[in-house]
Amino acid sequence: MRRRALALANVIRSAYGPVKPISSEAMVSGTPQADATTLYQALKERVGRVRGDRRLAVPPAFTATAHSPTCGSTVTLDAEIEDGRIRELGHRVRACSLGQAATAMLLDRAAGLTGERAATIREQLAALLRSGEGRCDWPEFEVFAHAQHMPARHGSALLPFDALEQLFNQARQGTRPATPEQGVDITLTH
Repeated sequence: MRRRALALANVIRSAYGPVKPISSEAMVSGTPQADATTLYQALKERVGRVRGDRRLAVPPAFTATAHSPTCGSTVTLDAEIEDGRIRELGHRVRACSLGQAATAMLLDRAAGLTGERAATIREQLAALLRSGEGRCDWPEFEVFAHAQHMPARHGSALLPFDALEQLFNQARQGTRPATPEQGVDITLTH
């Protein structure tokens, strides 16, 4: 057990450098440590919303699962889509706090959402994650700017939008799965 722990510590050190204790000076706003603290404090209130699964019946709902191989997160969404708009959205989330919170925020805004609008919000979120700056039409997502220094978690925050894109593709094509297991299952590269 100790040998595996040491091997893991060496992998982490080689990827991120030596681990240093967090000092009060390191908690200055804009530093990775301060950003992580700010981010996780803000996300705490959101993650509980998706801890329990809330799946929709498939069919009639469409279903899609998105995986991030970088962090191992998985988000499954089920949607009833009428006239190109979400009527109802179900979920199963096995992700870190970023993926859980992003899914919860999406659920709050899902009713009536179109594929085009979802794509716009996804791009705004991706820009916030990349640069740590910018604006999002859904202001609650701006907290993700603090995740700029956590690139391994960016994919998890984007998973609900990637699954949603697949749901809208299914609706446009009229391909409805007969069972949840026959839904779209995608593995992403981010």
